[in-house]
Amino acid sequence: MRDAKQPAAPVRPFWAGTITFGLVSIPVELVAAVAPRQTSMKLVDEQGHALGRRYWCPKDERLLDNDELVRGYETESGKMVVVTEEEFASVAPEKSRDIELKRFVPVESIPPFFFDRPYFLAPDERAGKAYALLALTMAKTGKAGIGSFVMRGHEYLVAILAENGILRAHTLRHADELRTPESIGLPKPGKPDAKLASALGKAIDALAKPSIDPAELADVDAEALHRLAQQKAKAGKGVVAMQALEDVDDDGGGSAEVIDLMQALRKSLGADSGRKAAAKKSDAASEAPAKIAAAKKTVPRKSTARKTAARSAPASEPTTRGARGRRSA
Repeated sequence: MRDAKQPAAPVRPFWAGTITFGLVSIPVELVAAVAPRQTSMKLVDEQGHALGRRYWCPKDERLLDNDELVRGYETESGKMVVVTEEEFASVAPEKSRDIELKRFVPVESIPPFFFDRPYFLAPDERAGKAYALLALTMAKTGKAGIGSFVMRGHEYLVAILAENGILRAHTLRHADELRTPESIGLPKPGKPDAKLASALGKAIDALAKPSIDPAELADVDAEALHRLAQQKAKAGKGVVAMQALEDVDDDGGGSAEVIDLMQALRKSLGADSGRKAAAKKSDAASEAPAKIAAAKKTVPRKSTARKTAARSAPASEPTTRGARGRRSA
């Protein structure tokens, strides 16, 4: 956890494009407005070795290789439709570097439930005074720009807002992602008792403040975990070498050794056939099913970061939303 007194490390933009509407064109860069939580931990064994992710097919009772994984679209009737890479690419949105604003609406007219992830829109060096002018005008009118843009192969709905001369972009949820009180069976509100309502209002007024205190939003769980880890590290308890850890879900190119379980089993069963007796080969073969079954729990293979991250999500999380299931912003 970073010390609040220490200056924040510079954050690099991960998308660059242009805000467009009418004849207006303003180049901008997208920067994440939130930082990931610091409570995430890696799954390791007792010696601190990172564990890899494998996929088990219960029908065939065997582990699957990455090249055997494909996407599946679950229909409303519960049927699973296999979608090939070519078919998925054919319905993907056209690549674009524009945030195309289609309309402007009052900021208060957007229900809070629609807001998803926040970003800052930083002015490109070519933006000149246009960026500041747009931010000033939008803040003065209290309007938000509504549009869409494509990022990482997915099209997002977006709301552009202005505050203190800075433009913010909030990706928006689609209408069919939101539940209504009726859809989850909430009862209709009845008429409250006047005396109870008055007493409750006084209790609320007693705790009322003019604004929220950021200190009240501190992540208590993360701070407690951080203190625990620091205390154990200082005492030298449970500390393992960092080079032994490998994040299998990271996008960075890992250099961990790749071990193919099936190949290792075949080798253990057949590579020494010229040196071992037939009885020993038979015993080794009889142990193979137990090794494969145990793989469901022990995850004996380390996977490279790029390959695991690229192929794991589609198979582990079948979605009813098709291309929208690839949301990764």
